[in-house]
Amino acid sequence: MFDNLNRALEWLQNKKKKTKRQDLKRITTLAKTINIYKNNFKIIHIAGTNGKGSTAMYYTNILMDLGYKVGSFTSPYIIKFNERITINKEYISDKDLLKLINDIYPIICDYEVKNDDLVPFFEILVLIAFQYFKQNEIEYLVLECGLGGLLDATNFVVPKLSIITSIGYDHQNSLGEDILDIAYHKAGIIKENGICFTISNPLTNQYIIEEANKLNAKLYILDDISLTAKENNGTDFVYNGFNFHTPLYGLYQANNAVLMIAGIKHLFPNIDYKFVNKSLQKAFIPARFEKINNYILDGAHNISAIKELVKTLKELQLTNIICIYTSLKDKKYADIIPLLDEIVDSYIFPTFNDARSVEAREFSKYTKKKYQVVDSLKEALNLVNTKPCLITGSLHFVSECRKFLV
Repeated sequence: MFDNLNRALEWLQNKKKKTKRQDLKRITTLAKTINIYKNNFKIIHIAGTNGKGSTAMYYTNILMDLGYKVGSFTSPYIIKFNERITINKEYISDKDLLKLINDIYPIICDYEVKNDDLVPFFEILVLIAFQYFKQNEIEYLVLECGLGGLLDATNFVVPKLSIITSIGYDHQNSLGEDILDIAYHKAGIIKENGICFTISNPLTNQYIIEEANKLNAKLYILDDISLTAKENNGTDFVYNGFNFHTPLYGLYQANNAVLMIAGIKHLFPNIDYKFVNKSLQKAFIPARFEKINNYILDGAHNISAIKELVKTLKELQLTNIICIYTSLKDKKYADIIPLLDEIVDSYIFPTFNDARSVEAREFSKYTKKKYQVVDSLKEALNLVNTKPCLITGSLHFVSECRKFLV
């Protein structure tokens, strides 16, 4: 048992899985053990390569605006660990988080001894979140997958809606190198006789249609979205003949918003699009094309997200951009940096104190632009002055930079 939250989180975060998850037996067994397997709240389950966080935020806002008590489970965190678990956008308190970790600690220890097994961090966190949501009697849960979908620890639920955002290349070491391998995992959140909304993708549409048909699920593929403005303090777009606006930038944000608009219209057929559009105006998510003075912070860390980021910066016609960049070892930085070269004038590659990070000088091999290698994030930020500066490459890295700027 733990007498303070730091020690509790240290125990939790050191629970590393031994092998890849092969099925959901362990999380299902533990969910039944602590009596959270069946709950009264309705679930919106979200999978995808990019856009999960934004889509989850849109759903949380609209359901709150409709008067519901809404839980939200997202990852990773940007500002504070507690933001992974929220009710009506308020973080779980340190006191409640510590109590729930202490409550589940003996149950996890008992399970591990009896089954000669190890329960990993993310599964324990899911169990803690569900216990918190049950105790606080939420009405809706917006539930974001951690990785993949089919074998994700969140996938023991039966949701009201399954939402699949954009599908692209990321986490290939876990999900497979082929786009259909990745789609296989994302489509794993579709349930028998369930309802699924996804954004059209010519590479994966047919596969997801076939998977939905096998499960007799209703599938809605959304593709009738058109942008009406490239820059208007966010993104203007038309869907079903109605003009919508989100304060967030980029076509991909229109896609994410439409996944909410279509889903909420299905749940509440009489909802007014004016009401939905008003809810969209509240959109904010840190480190997703977030502007702080002359800095743009974006946690893009895979090729598809970087392509969208570059496209958006081109549309905004920003020039003379300095990029502060780093990457974790499992990302395709050798392919990402040449994409950034299309809009970047020069780079600053700082040393980032994370065991998974790439040595800063390594990035210089893949750019034709000017660069500097520095020893710290603070030194990198001090070199920027007033030029437009993009900070990207890793959500963890961007969140650390954000602490200096906010």
